[in-house]
Amino acid sequence: MAIQTINLGTAGTQSGDKVRDAFDKVNQNFSNIQNLDFLGLKRIVEWKSKTQITIKGNNLIKIGTQLFFLENDLDLTVADILDTGTISNGKDYYVYACNNSGTLVFRVSLASTFPAGFSAETSRKIGGFHTLCADVGTITDHPLSGFVAGDILPASVWDLKHRPVSEPAGMVYVDAIDKWVDIYLPSGFGVNTKSVFGGVILDTRNWMYFVDDGGAVKKRLLTDMEFQLAASGSNEQTNIAGSADPVTTGGHSDTASRRMISKYGIEDMCGAMLQWLLDQSYRFDGATVHTHPVTVTTLGEAVTSEGPSVDVAPTFSHKDQTVGKGLLYTQGTYGDVKLVAGGSWDNGTICGSRSRSVYYHRWSTYTWIGGRFCSEGKK
Repeated sequence: MAIQTINLGTAGTQSGDKVRDAFDKVNQNFSNIQNLDFLGLKRIVEWKSKTQITIKGNNLIKIGTQLFFLENDLDLTVADILDTGTISNGKDYYVYACNNSGTLVFRVSLASTFPAGFSAETSRKIGGFHTLCADVGTITDHPLSGFVAGDILPASVWDLKHRPVSEPAGMVYVDAIDKWVDIYLPSGFGVNTKSVFGGVILDTRNWMYFVDDGGAVKKRLLTDMEFQLAASGSNEQTNIAGSADPVTTGGHSDTASRRMISKYGIEDMCGAMLQWLLDQSYRFDGATVHTHPVTVTTLGEAVTSEGPSVDVAPTFSHKDQTVGKGLLYTQGTYGDVKLVAGGSWDNGTICGSRSRSVYYHRWSTYTWIGGRFCSEGKK
């Protein structure tokens, strides 16, 4: 690979060399340089294959007090640059550019700080990816058909220029909605909300708390449209094998022995848990009993069966359901609905990417309702 090294503070030479000429376009104080946008770089790390990544060329990378220039694309087999151990399934890995005594090298590590053999001063995190948690098997027309546990999920590859506002761990990029979506149903809550393989699924928690949980980690619930598109390629009209609470996240198959995974690599979108959406709806309940007056005439005598009924429309009232954070003014007994999507573990043919229930109010708490978070892309 063609690499040039320039110490910070070295002046450009106007030599015609494109690296050194690039330095003439910026201030001589290089202390804050990260990647130089005027080189036209849009991605730093890309998916190459199930076991490989590509480090993009035409790339300036700052490590400590040195800038390295990678002229051409560099394809790397992850197993060859792993800092320690072997690749595991359902894990987040980080890609580092490292200064090995003046030579640019790359490492992949489970460590989110720096790879084994280097320090924070001699390495720089430039991207990462997530590995598939369980074999996909054969699924007709599914882009992940044939992928096995430990393979790199194509949509999970991120870098400093292509990543979510939130932490990128356990997420994939869904191009159809231009959002990053959690691979797994959430585990933990508040600032400890995570998308991890094998985590205990967060449930029995109302919509308002899910909103707080997502916000605590710079994420939000999906909308109706976003869920449909992100769930594309998932199992349709089936629920999880065994028709029981999955309890933990990821790696599940449905009653037809088909993996429950979308074309983006998102797990358990359909037939595992109902999932809260952002969207608002309405339910009609609490109406006054409605009676119709009926007049019967016989032998010249008219008899009215009932008096006229009152207005049947439910009345509006305040509901104290926000845990001391204001009252909800709604119509009828509930009058409030937040959509849930995907179908639950025993819903059978009801389940699917377009399955919705217009029933649960925002303060509902059930074991079969969870959530799904997404994040905006970082600009």
